[in-house]
Amino acid sequence: MKDINIVPLITVNTEMEYNIIVGALDENEIPFFVKNYDIGSYMRIITGSTLYGAQILVEESDYEKAKELLITILGLEEFEK
Repeated sequence: MKDINIVPLITVNTEMEYNIIVGALDENEIPFFVKNYDIGSYMRIITGSTLYGAQILVEESDYEKAKELLITILGLEEFEK
């Protein structure tokens, strides 16, 4: 069985950022996990959004591909977690 190492990709603070990034990862078939802060998970389930921000995590083997994708879609010159 293959060990999976999950690493943080980016922390988002707005729902717009979240939707753009999650949509791009989905579209490019990069698996991800979302870690919501505080009661964010409950708010996202009930209202479809949260004010508390979220951390998006990916498999370590997909990190570079995901990072390059974010640099392209967000128009960043460099990238920090």
